[in-house]
Amino acid sequence: MRFIRLISLVFGISLLITAPRAADPALNSLVQVLHEAADPQLQLDILRGMSDALKGKRESAMPSGWERVEQRLGSSTNTQVRLLTQSLGLTFGSKLALAQLRAVVQDRADDANSRRSALDSLLTSNDPELPALLQSLLTDATLRGAAIRGLARFETAGSADAILKIYPGLNATEKRDALNTLASRASYARPLLAAAASGDVPKKDLTAELIRQLRNLKNSEIDAQVQQVWGAFREATADKKQEIEKYRQIYRAGGSQPGDAIRGRAVYARTCQQCHTLFDVGGTVGPDITGSARADLQYILENIVDPNAVIPNDYRSSTLSTKDDRILTGIVKKEDANALTVATANETLIIPKGDIESTHVSEISMMPESLLAQLNDQEVRDLIYYLGRPGQVPLLATADTVAYFFNNKDLAGWDGNTDLWKVENGEIVGTSRTGLQHNEFLKSQMVFGDFRLICQVKLTPNKENSGIQFRSEPLPRGEVKGYQADVGAGWWGKLYEEEGRAILWDKPGEQHVNRDGWNTYEILAVGHKIRTAINGQLCVDLDDPKGATQGIIAFQLHSGGPLEVRYKEFQLEVNPKFELKTLK
Repeated sequence: MRFIRLISLVFGISLLITAPRAADPALNSLVQVLHEAADPQLQLDILRGMSDALKGKRESAMPSGWERVEQRLGSSTNTQVRLLTQSLGLTFGSKLALAQLRAVVQDRADDANSRRSALDSLLTSNDPELPALLQSLLTDATLRGAAIRGLARFETAGSADAILKIYPGLNATEKRDALNTLASRASYARPLLAAAASGDVPKKDLTAELIRQLRNLKNSEIDAQVQQVWGAFREATADKKQEIEKYRQIYRAGGSQPGDAIRGRAVYARTCQQCHTLFDVGGTVGPDITGSARADLQYILENIVDPNAVIPNDYRSSTLSTKDDRILTGIVKKEDANALTVATANETLIIPKGDIESTHVSEISMMPESLLAQLNDQEVRDLIYYLGRPGQVPLLATADTVAYFFNNKDLAGWDGNTDLWKVENGEIVGTSRTGLQHNEFLKSQMVFGDFRLICQVKLTPNKENSGIQFRSEPLPRGEVKGYQADVGAGWWGKLYEEEGRAILWDKPGEQHVNRDGWNTYEILAVGHKIRTAINGQLCVDLDDPKGATQGIIAFQLHSGGPLEVRYKEFQLEVNPKFELKTLK
């Protein structure tokens, strides 16, 4: 009976979307069920249903009895229950929830995923203190990207200068976020273009896509700055056939193998991946191009050079003006009574309809026409060669691509048995409930040379075994060959070569391990030298001239009894200095 009652209440709460006052009794009843519920999973199901029903609403009347539910569940030991309660409290105008979420975001010692969730919740509110908080987070590596994106919501003095100050030290993904935020408002675009004119922001970073966004601001002063900094801009090239032939000749000049697929994937990641999915990796702003006629050179060139020739209705771009003078360009993915869901080049936003001044559906594609103009000839060849491959190739780890190692949401860019591996709350989780007859691996598609990896790992129970493969090679039968930094009782801190020379460093690091909790593992590989540390204590210090100098990273579930291993909070650096950062 309770299940039937709960289902009916969740259905009732969905009516809030179109009839908020009429559905108040259902919401009050649902809160009463929450008050009585002791099972965290039941609490979570109810909270998720409420959250989904209220999505797109910045504010909603507080239901009867919410204060007592908030007091109890807001301090739950279940992280998801606690954060969802606080997020809903924010929608209901709770000052307690606002204070709790601010405290979580500002506590740099707190769990990274909890801080991200708390900030996501705050970004749906009208908290007047949020712009200052976001500016303070620009020096916080964990939340910097979300803070940069969040500042686009506010026209705040000092935000553009604060972003430009940190711009040189940002990674490729953060720079893209910064540029999109700075191009979202006329008051932010002016200092951006001034920085480009002075050389503080490289002109090559102003892509054709970004220039189009700047032109969508419809500001004559900014248009003049764009022409001065970037050059003339046309929506359509006079002779598409001539341009297509130009790039055909550039491609053919490369000979029988014009490009390198691995280099090409890196170019694709930089220029296309944020919008298009290829081999299950990438964004959803544009069409999934996996099944397209990519092997046909004419097809590829026509679609890149002349993207406006044929545009499916689902991919027509829209320009949204908000009441606080922000301009957004993206694809409207969903519309309901409360909000528009808009996919932009770097994020998906839910915009309450009350915030929107106007919406204009364009007759042109989101994809800019001058995409190839920002590439040199070899990059053009590499990109086209990669696009024509029948299957995925590794992604080379560089300063521009390393941010794609793990997106904190799913296993895009990874290969493995999804019955055993998943992503949960920003953590990579490997689980074997009945034990395994043979080792199983989750393999990154990214290839590393010299690198540093710092992450958190937790193994349950500690008597079982896992490990971090690096500079490794996938084998046809699903195994992996290469170095392994070991995890598990009797093995913590040792270095093993899987499918190779076996134990290379046999001194254990067991004494440094928190057996029942999280452990910080650092792996450093430069040339033939390898060092590792657990919780700040040196484990491996090896010079191995026989070892591989590049390869993938992978995580292992070892054969044996039931186990669960979790990995989170990845910090990656390419071409690092040979010194351990976590060493105490």
